[in-house]
Amino acid sequence: MPASGDTLLRMIRAAEFSSPGAPRVIGIDDWAWRKGLRYGTIICDLERNRVIDVLPDRNADTVASWLGRHPGIEVIARDRAGIHSEGARRGAPDAIQVADRFHLLQNLGEALRLVLAVIARRSVLQEKP
Repeated sequence: MPASGDTLLRMIRAAEFSSPGAPRVIGIDDWAWRKGLRYGTIICDLERNRVIDVLPDRNADTVASWLGRHPGIEVIARDRAGIHSEGARRGAPDAIQVADRFHLLQNLGEALRLVLAVIARRSVLQEKP
């Protein structure tokens, strides 16, 4: 549907935006500002499926500071990075830390490859006369 810039601005101004409540369940992960050169941290509200903030670096102090300014976080889904673990431990010590879905599947894939490699090795050894 074609619309002018003025129409879009008028619609945005007319819309009522309610301020979302404090996040309870968040996801923390790093992302590349410039791949291989500079990384930041993205924080998402997992209950509302919204990006909450983008931090300028990948640093435990920055994560801990952000979490300290946002009390009430109960669950933190994160990757396996020690930076995020340490930042979460210091910034939200009462929050439960869990692995995010992507990293759970990645861990499962690695474990499955190891098991299959062991099974393959055993079957090769048993076949030798």
